[in-house]
Amino acid sequence: MPTYSTFKEAICAMRDRGFTHTFSIQNQKLYCSELDKTIEPERLTLVEQHHVKINGQASEERDVYGFKTDENILGLMTSTYAAYDPEGFNSIFRRCRKA
Repeated sequence: MPTYSTFKEAICAMRDRGFTHTFSIQNQKLYCSELDKTIEPERLTLVEQHHVKINGQASEERDVYGFKTDENILGLMTSTYAAYDPEGFNSIFRRCRKA
């Protein structure tokens, strides 16, 4: 698995590698804007996880997650939501499958 130093580098490189969809948490489900639908967390498999710095600043870090759906669609999710609702984020994340 590749490694990345910054948030921007991780997002750009993963998009180039096919992680073209974006998953965000809405109403205790994951929403994909590109597909315009919600996806149950149990239908996603975590295939990559990267802990990176924001703008190279060691004081601000995020995780970037690469997921694959049951239909083999690749997408990204970040840990940004966890800063606002850690319990809600962890509740969703725990339900996703881990490769």
